Amino acid sequence: MGYGAYMSIQNDQANPIKTYVIDVNCMYDQGEDGSNLSLFNDVEIKTATSLPSSGNGQYIEAKGSGSCFFSNSAFSIKIEDATNNVIIGQVDFTDTGNDWGYKNTNEDVVDVYVNNSGDQAVIKITVENT
Repeated sequence: MGYGAYMSIQNDQANPIKTYVIDVNCMYDQGEDGSNLSLFNDVEIKTATSLPSSGNGQYIEAKGSGSCFFSNSAFSIKIEDATNNVIIGQVDFTDTGNDWGYKNTNEDVVDVYVNNSGDQAVIKITVENT
């Protein structure tokens, strides 16, 4: 088992957004160990709402054993305007051993908060109104 996180995405844009999970490496998914990264794949998030709509976020977990023992876990969230498919930004996440880091391609619009201080990390992505 690897390091987990509770992740959520908030849409504060005037238009709905669509998110995609891409470039996945060494992540549990589809309920494996409670992780469901696919919740964020190919989904529309309406204006002034978040995914998931309640709670602390969707649990996701890095694989840290087996064939992934010597590899970093990683995934990217691509965000588009759902009305015209224009890419708003992309956030690339990497877990290097109980430490989620990220690279954000559009810091002016996509706000990313990561807290690695607990047993499970917290990842919050907010797509700000422009």
